[in-house]
Amino acid sequence: MKRKFLFLVAFLLLIISIPKVNAARDVCTKSYYSQMKSKAYQVSFNYDLHTSENEPYYFTISITNIQPGIVVQYGNATIKYEEGKQIYELSYIFDGGTTYEFYIYADEGYPCVGEHLYTKKISIPKYNKYSERDECIEYEEFPLCNKWYQKDINSLEDFLQALELYKKSLEKDEPEDLDKEDKSIFDKIIEFYKDHIIITGPLTVLIIGGAGYYGFNKYQKRKKRAKIDIK
Repeated sequence: MKRKFLFLVAFLLLIISIPKVNAARDVCTKSYYSQMKSKAYQVSFNYDLHTSENEPYYFTISITNIQPGIVVQYGNATIKYEEGKQIYELSYIFDGGTTYEFYIYADEGYPCVGEHLYTKKISIPKYNKYSERDECIEYEEFPLCNKWYQKDINSLEDFLQALELYKKSLEKDEPEDLDKEDKSIFDKIIEFYKDHIIITGPLTVLIIGGAGYYGFNKYQKRKKRAKIDIK
């Protein structure tokens, strides 16, 4: 008899709740649904990196700006609006280099209850553990020292080999002449002359000798003409 009574009570409660759900869905107008979607779009997700010595790194995700009438679901977690609460921490550990999906629905007791409003995708970057090495203090521009370097570094040996190649590439680069822009054309000619003295030296002698010979020859011709005019 007791079991029949409990079954009857549960059945009556179910019958009573169905009209409420249907009524909530009935008042889910397009305008109200758009308002709820707008609330869903405003929910913010932030990831935080956690590292410790000799321990694998991991990420956590926190959620902010959850407003009344919406609920966020991930896995078995359901996060609803709580008055006075601003930051909601998910009790999950997340991996870098992975994209996660969070589903936002209309909450119970509101129009459009259960309606899917928005799916938020969060892409967490991979963390480069080698970026914390001492070598990266001196060579912070080295690509593999980037905290969020997204390619795979198979081992410490690979990292160090790549660093050595990077160092050698720096040694090949000659420093630029900072005064290069300020030099006049005359200065550049003098500089070129000095840098190529093996060629420019003999060439200068030939030019001067040729000019002297031409001048001397011209002088001799003038002398001959003068003698002829006197006679």
